Amino acid sequence: MSRNHQQKKERILVRGAYLMTQDIELGNFVGDVLIAGGRIVAVGQDLTDDRARIVDGTGNAVLPGFIDTHRHNWQGALRNLGPAWTYQEYRSRVQIGLGQYFDPQDVHIGNLAADLMSLDSGVTTVRDESHISNSPEHSDAAIAAHWESGIRAVFDHGWPSTEAEQWQFGSARTHPDDIRRIRNEVLADDSARVTLNAMLRGPELSTPEVSEQDIRLARELGLRISMHVGLGDWGAEQQAIRQLDKTGLLASDMTFIHCCTSTDEELKMLAAHGATASVAGALEVFMPGLGQPATNRLLAAGVRPSLSVDTETIVSGDMFGVMRTTLAYQQLILAGAAGSMDRVPDLPTFDAADLISFATIEGARAAGIDDRTGSLTPGKEADLIMIRLDHHNLLPATDVAATIVAGGHAGNVDLVVVAGDVLKENGVLNGGDTVFEEAAASRDRMFHAAGLPLPA
Repeated sequence: MSRNHQQKKERILVRGAYLMTQDIELGNFVGDVLIAGGRIVAVGQDLTDDRARIVDGTGNAVLPGFIDTHRHNWQGALRNLGPAWTYQEYRSRVQIGLGQYFDPQDVHIGNLAADLMSLDSGVTTVRDESHISNSPEHSDAAIAAHWESGIRAVFDHGWPSTEAEQWQFGSARTHPDDIRRIRNEVLADDSARVTLNAMLRGPELSTPEVSEQDIRLARELGLRISMHVGLGDWGAEQQAIRQLDKTGLLASDMTFIHCCTSTDEELKMLAAHGATASVAGALEVFMPGLGQPATNRLLAAGVRPSLSVDTETIVSGDMFGVMRTTLAYQQLILAGAAGSMDRVPDLPTFDAADLISFATIEGARAAGIDDRTGSLTPGKEADLIMIRLDHHNLLPATDVAATIVAGGHAGNVDLVVVAGDVLKENGVLNGGDTVFEEAAASRDRMFHAAGLPLPA
């Protein structure tokens, strides 16, 4: 689906589903959802509409689509390359080793592959952390893929992966100025399905002077900011959040990604300024060198985090795996087998219902789009998914939230709707038939350009 050829938005009435609304006033109940004009018109019981197509939700759960607040979509054609890689191996082999060889078409197919994987598994919004801004054409190709796929996307314009070592860990280079063109000419509408944020390096990856200049640029353009912090030993040494607080730059328009080695005091500073956080629980567990998921420490500081995949080169691109692994790490904390930063008494805990909240409404808040998505609230755009609870792997679904978190997978996602457009129905994703071949060809070309043998 392209930007200029939107699907006709149907009137749809989903009946008799277990609704997990993520709206505090509505709560969870068995009922109906009416969609019209791309929006949620009504949520309740015994709804009727003679013009709507009826979708039988009996025995199913309907909830807002999952929101991934941090994924490097451009790596979609490099999926599952290194599940046992360390952080340094990932940087060396992907961002530094292969990133310089991406052409705009490679970015387009990587983003499209990541978007379709997301939609198939119930992720209706992705915050695309795009540090493949090798040229204006690369950024335009990434954005075009989001329009084409039909997903809701927050495009976080980042830095290039050419001369990648010059752009991180003390870099004196300022953010690429092409972000001005994108803001003024490409993604000027903050109410559109695809919008713009700024992926900045901050004082952990650039000098304090550059960090301040980049932040002021983003705010001049009216953009929310994302920033990777708390990355291993370097993050513990730099304490980026503390630096931002000291200089008066810390504010509610910021989402901090990882926070693995950010101190408890820094997390309290984050909370005090109304900033948000994104935990990549699966990636942080799988990849040595970053530190451990900060979920429980964030809760202790007063922050309800969002969740994210990060990179599909390391972990699966679905939110089910992220929720499960994040919960598994909490259980290691309770067993006394967690990392040193989590060996403190009385850390608050979370459950399956919390994880679904982290993956929906908290994701919307972190991306600054909770006014239009993240809950089944009448008036919001119709971004929702339906999960089949009668599949063998989920029966008998005694506790629905626990069932989804513990046993769910993409095959259980029966219906996916974004802004009122049906993108997956009866378990079948619309379109994307040629993506496999295109992704394989893109991967082969890049490996050849880099002089690397394809993995056996």
